Amino acid sequence: MSTSSDNDRRREPRDDPDRRRHHDVIYLLARAAETHDQDTGAHVVRIRKLVESIAERMNVEDAEDLGYDAMLHDVGKLLVPRAILAKPAALTPAEREIMASHTILGADLLAARETMHRAASIARSHHECWDGSGYPDGLAGERIPLAARITAVADVFDALVSDRVYKEAWSYHDALAELTELAGVKLDPAAVAALLACDAAGELEDILA
Repeated sequence: MSTSSDNDRRREPRDDPDRRRHHDVIYLLARAAETHDQDTGAHVVRIRKLVESIAERMNVEDAEDLGYDAMLHDVGKLLVPRAILAKPAALTPAEREIMASHTILGADLLAARETMHRAASIARSHHECWDGSGYPDGLAGERIPLAARITAVADVFDALVSDRVYKEAWSYHDALAELTELAGVKLDPAAVAALLACDAAGELEDILA
């Protein structure tokens, strides 16, 4: 699947009406996926803010647009049965395979539109791991698109500090400690360092408030 570069989109004026309409469409589609997966709550809104903050720390030029693209990381869950999404017990191997397919399903859904190519790349690759142990393609290191690497850090952090049907929320500090352990193993160390810099600046408390 062809995807656009993480940094090749020109920044448009913040008051550009077409850009705002594009953001509105992304927001509505992301909220539809969120409603289907009742477990996530306001997850996609926090993901947008976390990704934007991390991207700014990493000097990504269009950090705001990247934040909106990241809202669609789990859009493929619209095509996953709700019984699997909401199951409180451990998933069976067959159910895990169906759940994992949300990456490819989401990417295929988004890739049809040129303006959604980066969002498609995020949807497909946000479960890839720095050490190559992730899915669906087993990518490693910088072969994983930067946008997906940033989204993965935001996604893991928010998942840890949130209540889910299968777990209670971790403490804020325990979650940051876990991400530090995962840096350079499962997660991009530069993106984790950027998240820690956001924390040091007091940005994370505002996002999670």
